Parts: sequence; C-alpha cells; structure tokens
Amino acid sequence: MKDVAREANVSPSTVSYVINDNEHAQRFTDATKQRVLDAVHRLGYKFNPIGRALQRGYTNQVILLIVTWDLATSHSATAMAISRAAIARDFELTVHVADSNADAEAFLKRQMLHNTGGILVLWDSPAMRESCLNQLAAEGVPVVDLLPDSPPGISTVTPDREDAFLQGTKYLIGLGHRRIGLISDSLTRPKTTLCKVAGYRRALEAARLKFDESLVVNITEFGFDGGVSGFASLLQRNANVTAAICINDAIAMGAIAAAADAGRQCPKDFSVVGFGDSAMSKYSRPALTTFALSANRVAEASVGLIFEQRQGLITKYQTIMVPEELIVRQSSGPAPK
Repeated sequence: MKDVAREANVSPSTVSYVINDNEHAQRFTDATKQRVLDAVHRLGYKFNPIGRALQRGYTNQVILLIVTWDLATSHSATAMAISRAAIARDFELTVHVADSNADAEAFLKRQMLHNTGGILVLWDSPAMRESCLNQLAAEGVPVVDLLPDSPPGISTVTPDREDAFLQGTKYLIGLGHRRIGLISDSLTRPKTTLCKVAGYRRALEAARLKFDESLVVNITEFGFDGGVSGFASLLQRNANVTAAICINDAIAMGAIAAAADAGRQCPKDFSVVGFGDSAMSKYSRPALTTFALSANRVAEASVGLIFEQRQGLITKYQTIMVPEELIVRQSSGPAPK
C-alpha cells in the first residue's frame, strides 16, 4: 500500500479507499482514482482475497446447501436467483447438493473451520433441527433457512406456503367445489407440506366445511408419478372428489393425466391447482392454475440478511415470509353439477 501511495503521490489511506471502492472513495476525483489504479497496474500488484479474509475473520464465500437431488430439481429457479443475488453482493457462491441427511451433516462439519461468509440451506427434514447448523449460527456464521419451521437462532426466508394453500383452497371453494382433495407428502417433506396442509384446513374451517381425512393423500414418489398415484388413491378413497390442490406443479400435472385416464376431463369434471409455476405449467394442456414462487424476492432477502449480519447491521435472527400470487389458467373451473 505504501509503495502504491508513493508511486501515485497520495496517502496510504487514499489507496485503501480507492482499492476497496467504499463510500470514502466518493470524495476523490476520477483523476485521483485513476492515478491510484494506474500505479497499481505499473507495480504489478494483485488483489489477495485470502489476505482480506484473514484480516476481517471470514471469507466472502457463501454456501447454498441443498439436501437431496429431488429438492435441488424443484428449487432450481431459487438456486439460480440466489446465484445472481450473491454476485450483486460480491459474494462467491458454492452450491453443494447432499444425497442424504448424513452427507449434509458431514459436509457442514468440514466447513466449520473455513470461516464461511454465510450458509443458505434447503433441507426438508427433521434432521436439520439437530444438525451442526445450530452450532455454526451460535458461533456467528449467518445461517438462513429457505424453508419454514427453522430452529431458534436461524433466520428464515421462505414463500408463505400456508397462506398460498389457504388462498388456493378458498379459490376452489369459490368455484363451488366442496370435496377438494390434497395430494401431499408429509412423510419425506414435512417442513413444507405441513404448512400447506395447515392452509388447506384453515380454508375449509373458514367455509364451515368439515375436514375429511379421506381427501388428503400422502405420496412419496417425486413429481409426475406422484400425481398419478396420488389421484388414484384419492379416487379410491373418495369417488365424489371434484378438485385437488397439489404440493407442486409436477404432481398436479400427473393428477390431470391420471384423471383423464379415469374419464374425468380437466376442468369440466375435475379441477386442479398446483404450486411453483414451473416452466412447463403454462404450456401443459390444460395450462395449469398454480402459485408463482417469488424466487428473486426470496434470493434477494436471504442473501441480504447474510450481508447485513456480516456488516453488523443486524444481530438477531429474522423470519421473512414472502407472499405468493395465484395464477389462474385453464385447469380450474366451476364444480360439476
């Protein structure tokens, strides 16, 4: 720094401000800034991120941990949005997909000595609450859960799934449906599914409709196949069902196909609502009524929390529920007479 200052005929503090391009750099003219940068170039100095990390006590690496490839597939839009948000904050994002709870825990333990800048996590399992994420958060590492029901001490930024399923079920009730099925997965994806079930139940209660367990089916297959088997179970358990709300778009499209095979055309005989507004949802036939996930808002808010915590602007964990928008398309209509 002293060599550059001498070469550019400025003070060492001026070099520091210009190189770091912080708010203090705004006081200098463009000519002064360029003189400093030219001196850096002539002397052959290069920025050393490791040195900066040692000085401030943490790196600018942010980790996105996703547990299971199924979850990685269904949240690909969120992962891409987080990548863009991280770049905007000058973070370096590393995405790690773990095959199992044990693999995720082993990965986290390997990170505990690396002074990570922050961790974002997509982990839909009770094992997450018992993981060493709690220890990392207690040691001051910013940890943001992108799914609901986070442990104390860990911030949450996630779509408001309960409100979405409340609004989606109310929408079907408003179309005259009274026997509305829910194709869910509370066994392998409990954190997100139980929020959706809660919204579904609230909508029924608000309309003074009895909650019927035969209308709620749990599937463990991921995606389209889950919708096919889910509709079959739903029809077997309650032949009078006229609509279904599904925990994701792929399941919803599988349910529509299975309904057609059973002689029930959508939406004339059977209405379906999905969740996620996947790339295929508006191109399927019929085009799928669904909820648009606000991937960009989730990404900006979650990466912003990590930045603010590292800057000392916030000290307590926070919960941010991002509202979702119902997109009405062709797969939903009035209840059959």
